[in-house]
Amino acid sequence: MLFKRLCFASALALSVSIPALVAAQDRPTLNFAVDNLWPTMDPVIGISTTGGRVHSNIFETLVQRNYFEDPDGNELIPGLATSWERTSDTVWTLTIREGVTFHNGDPMTAADVAFSLSAERLWGDAPMAPRGASFASGLVRVEAIDDYTVELETEFPDATFIARLTTPIGFVLPKAYYESVGTDDFGQNPVGTGPYRVVDFDPSTRLTAEAFDGYWGSDPLFSSISWNVISEYSTRYAGLVSGEFDLIVSIPTDQLSVVENTDGVNLLVSQVGNYPMFAFNTLDIDGMEDNPIMDADLRKAMVMAVDMDTLARALWDDATYAPTPFNFPEYGDYHDPDRQATYGYDPERAAEYLARSGYNGETLRWHIVRGFFPNYETAAEFMVEEWADLGINVEIRILDNFALAYERPFHLLNMSMSSEFTGDPYRPLWLDWGPGSNRVIASHRTWEPTEGFLEAGQRFARAQEFDERYAAYRDLLAEWEDVMPAMYLWRNVQTFAMRDGLEFDPGSTQVTVFDERYVTLTE
Repeated sequence: MLFKRLCFASALALSVSIPALVAAQDRPTLNFAVDNLWPTMDPVIGISTTGGRVHSNIFETLVQRNYFEDPDGNELIPGLATSWERTSDTVWTLTIREGVTFHNGDPMTAADVAFSLSAERLWGDAPMAPRGASFASGLVRVEAIDDYTVELETEFPDATFIARLTTPIGFVLPKAYYESVGTDDFGQNPVGTGPYRVVDFDPSTRLTAEAFDGYWGSDPLFSSISWNVISEYSTRYAGLVSGEFDLIVSIPTDQLSVVENTDGVNLLVSQVGNYPMFAFNTLDIDGMEDNPIMDADLRKAMVMAVDMDTLARALWDDATYAPTPFNFPEYGDYHDPDRQATYGYDPERAAEYLARSGYNGETLRWHIVRGFFPNYETAAEFMVEEWADLGINVEIRILDNFALAYERPFHLLNMSMSSEFTGDPYRPLWLDWGPGSNRVIASHRTWEPTEGFLEAGQRFARAQEFDERYAAYRDLLAEWEDVMPAMYLWRNVQTFAMRDGLEFDPGSTQVTVFDERYVTLTE
């Protein structure tokens, strides 16, 4: 299938017919149809694919990734911090942008930055936004030195810490407002520094944000943006064709050619730094004392029984591929295109591992949230057949939400993992599987790291030179593969369809930012 790919370079040579300084009421609106919205707009508590479609239009991070010139985003550029330097082995000093105003009229200062990264909010004993703890791992001090200078001190020398300020913990929130309304109310009535301010939010139906004319940067392109929750693809598509929507997301694979041949509509298909997977529940908790999937030999047999390369091609044509675990192109120098998985597709080895496991034909439950990612449920059906051929009985249970999916007993649980935040294996392999991760501490936790994994992870986090970090990364990966707590399926594909006159390309990130770096208006 031939997919249209909008020319990314066109976003660099932007030609917008709207004058730069134009009254907000003369700007067009943008109506974006999405499949769902996260229940809160607190950008750390609401870390998610759906939240990422909104957050960076409302909030801004201290440091940004340059996706508009480099689709892989490996270059760091200033955001709300205009500069940063390592002033000692363990201290980073940030200069904060002056003249920035929050949507409620408060000026942004270093005090807001210090609060946003504080122990009280992220990494203390009882933080307001505990999902930020792993991203803030290693922080021991955050201090506003003056109105526009902040010091960040880490427990040990961490040359790469600054990259974590591109993640959701890097969003700067207004200290006084946040503390006055509290976490829950802030999530429903968020205030940021971005080009658009929220004026209406109902997570079941819509979020609307209007242009913020007090924005410090370039004038917003749109008078308002609406993220409209339209769960059915057919309704999103009909609304795009009729003109109700300007942009829609998540086109099913079997509908791509239909969209591509629709007059007045353009299609964008691209890979992103996200990987659908399933986690094995390796624990014997909450009524699962006789859990057969605790046997690592059974888990390895299941992974080696699946021909994921062939399955990914059958589902996606050439749009994506099945990766070797934690060997992703966005890792830069850590990526080895020739490395093979330790436990890759091998039916004979799979049978051998199954034979020496303690599996006795028990039914294994796979909890899958309906519509989690395109092709996920179809892939699961094929995988269940391959396991059945080997003698492993897996039952798929399609559930309406994650709250239901997290209820035990389950032996496999659908998840995904982003790898785009730090440009190396630190986030996806260490933060997402390490001791502070949801995989380990959440109610739906599925594994406990081995001593070898923890030791290699600490070495990786503390290493200063690439060779030392690379050796620790390979040890960390070997420990992970020896346990085999999950299976990664493919590099995720995101799809957008848009009306003529609107060109949008976010690069390889799931984050959508609707400014002149990523959007071209030709009408």
